[in-house]
Amino acid sequence: MRPPSLAEAGRALSGVLGLMERDAGALARIDTSVTGTLRSFLVYLWCWPAQAFLWTGIWRDLPDSRPETVGGTLRFFAVGSLFDVFSWILPALILLPVSRMFDFRARYLPLVAASNWFALVATYLAFLPATVKYFAPVPDGIAGLMSLAVYGLTLGFYFRMARVILGGEALLAALVVLISLMSSLLLSSLAFSTLSL
Repeated sequence: MRPPSLAEAGRALSGVLGLMERDAGALARIDTSVTGTLRSFLVYLWCWPAQAFLWTGIWRDLPDSRPETVGGTLRFFAVGSLFDVFSWILPALILLPVSRMFDFRARYLPLVAASNWFALVATYLAFLPATVKYFAPVPDGIAGLMSLAVYGLTLGFYFRMARVILGGEALLAALVVLISLMSSLLLSSLAFSTLSL
């Protein structure tokens, strides 16, 4: 299975931006077929550089738990990346039975495909405050507020996108966001435990 091309990425990201602007027709720019949805998981490859940078920030900020060997450092980033991959897969797995339970099975593939493309946007949004903190002498409190603001903004954008895909159903969109949020928090906690941070 080949990753999406740059042309496909341009169309899909345009679709995501359109959905965030409440344009339901923008979903047509995203390949929501079974194959297209499966291939959308390969978008993680484009997210990996930013994800690795975010793990570098964690690695830098915790000197007491920082691996001291090359092998330990490689393990740190491998485990972090593995949990990042799981954070893409777990919400999709949870949403499958939920979509049947709450009667939006027909919207399942569009929701997963669009969510995966949205994750590319979200990853690089999270990358911005991390970059500022890494290269500028920003106090930890301000850096934390910046990260929190970007995280809140990202959740708001995701809610808007999910609501459009789900036909304007605010409660279902909130449920989708909650599943994504709880999956992310659970896997982050497991990643930190695994890395003994």
